Amino acid sequence: MIRRREEKARDTRNKIRVAATRLFARNGFHRTSMADIASAIGMTQGAVFHHYPTKDVLLRAVIERLSHGLEAYRDCVEVPGSSRVVGRVLEMMVEHFRREPEATICLAVLATEFAGSDEPILAEIVRVYDTFIDGFAVALAGHPKVRNPRAAAIAFVGAVQGGAIQGLLRAGDPPIEALADGCLDLLLEW
Repeated sequence: MIRRREEKARDTRNKIRVAATRLFARNGFHRTSMADIASAIGMTQGAVFHHYPTKDVLLRAVIERLSHGLEAYRDCVEVPGSSRVVGRVLEMMVEHFRREPEATICLAVLATEFAGSDEPILAEIVRVYDTFIDGFAVALAGHPKVRNPRAAAIAFVGAVQGGAIQGLLRAGDPPIEALADGCLDLLLEW
């Protein structure tokens, strides 16, 4: 009985995080209320507060959830002797976008919203990005045409997230696969 209750609570918390991710990606953190999140999943606001006592606690849970996605990207680029690293990352992004498009851009939206602020959450957002960027920079370090691997890794994250934003904006016209291919085309030798 206790185990079932714990599983249900875990599933409910996940449902809340998914809804918050979608709403934060679409509306931003400050323009999304706990009532909006509760309404999106058919819960009462009190039930949401039972699992996340404040919106800031929920924000941290959403960022933690998004960090797992970037860890998967990092693991992809840290495969020893890997080739086509950029193509593989773009393939992962397309697959992720198909499953949960808002999660692909949520961190970018939050980073934009908090950039330039003195909010402590900004350091956490940067840390999450650096999970991928540090590993990708190492993978790029051996490439003869990459002069600044860290800058290239940061620019690539921006390009990929920009493609995902355009994918949402344009509602699939062109499809996300075409946007990823366009990014790869830009990276080919000129």
